[in-house]
Amino acid sequence: MPPHTALTAGNVYESHKEQLKLHWAAGKTGNERRLESPNARWSGMALVGYLNTVHANRVQIIGNEELDYLNQLDKQHHSSTTSRIFHQPRTALIIISDGMAAPQNLLPIADEADMPLIVSQLPAPELIYRLQFYLARALSPKSSMHGVLLSVMGHGVLIIGESGVGKSELALELIAKGHHLVADDAISIRRTSPEHLEGYCNPKFNNFLEVRGLGILNIREMFGGAATRLTKRIELIVNLQSMDPQRLSTMDRLRQEKSYRNILGIQIPEITVPVTSGRNLSVMIEAAVRNQILANRGYNAVEDFISIQQDVINSDN
Repeated sequence: MPPHTALTAGNVYESHKEQLKLHWAAGKTGNERRLESPNARWSGMALVGYLNTVHANRVQIIGNEELDYLNQLDKQHHSSTTSRIFHQPRTALIIISDGMAAPQNLLPIADEADMPLIVSQLPAPELIYRLQFYLARALSPKSSMHGVLLSVMGHGVLIIGESGVGKSELALELIAKGHHLVADDAISIRRTSPEHLEGYCNPKFNNFLEVRGLGILNIREMFGGAATRLTKRIELIVNLQSMDPQRLSTMDRLRQEKSYRNILGIQIPEITVPVTSGRNLSVMIEAAVRNQILANRGYNAVEDFISIQQDVINSDN
C-alpha cells in the first residue's frame, strides 16, 4: 500500500467544520481514516475532486450531477457502484455538497464500510477550492532547521549558525529596528509550491524569542502585534560564522560565486556573514536583503563593478 500521512478524516472535519459548514451524516467509525500521501504512486488520484469511480480521489465530492448519476443507476449497478465507492481504501472521506441531504440508502453503507460521509452547505466548486488549498498545505513536504526566521523589509530571512554565535541578539536588534519575528529556535519548513518554501513555528510558541542573558521574551507584548508574523516565504539564508582575522582574510571579497542551500529540493540563496568584533550585523543583514532584492530584479553589483573596471582599463590603454 502507498504511504499514508498523519492527517485523518477527523482532522479535516474538526479543523473545517465551521468554515465549510460540515455535518457528519454517517460513517463516524471511520474518524481515524488517514489520507494517503501526495507522493503516492497513483497518478490518476487527486487530493480532492468530484466523485471518480475509476481513480478514486482522497476526498470524494458528491455534487448534484454526481448524485443524479447514482440515482439513475438500476438497483444492481447502484449497489455495486456504491459498494466500490465506499470500500475504496485510497479514499479517506466522502462529502456531499450544496447542502443536499445524504440519501438514506447511503447511510448504512457508510457505517458498514467505516467511510466518513459528511454533508457541506457550500457549493461543490467552492468546497473543492478550499479543501485543495488546505490539503496541499497540510500534506506538503516538511522539514525543520535550527535558527531564527525574520521578515526583513518584507523578505523572509533565515538566520542560522552555531549555538552562541549571536542569532537571537541579531534578531532582537532587527526587530527593534522595525522588522518582524516569524519563528525562533526550531523552524518548521514546508514546500508550498515547486519553487517556494514557507517557514513557521508551532502556533503555541508564536511571538517568543530566547536571548541569552535575558531569557524568554514575548516580542508581541514588548513591541506590539505588528512585530510578528505567523508564516513567511524563505528567500535568503544568512549563516553567521565566528572568524578570526586570518580566516576572514581568506574569504572571497567580491563574492563572485553564489552559494545555495538545498531544502526540500529547492535551492535557497545563502550568504556567510563573519562574526567579528566591531561589525554591525543588523546593518549588514539589511544590506544583504537589499542586495538580494536587486539580484531578484536581475542586477548584479559584482558584474557591474567588473564591467566598469574593465572599461577603465581599456580607456587607459
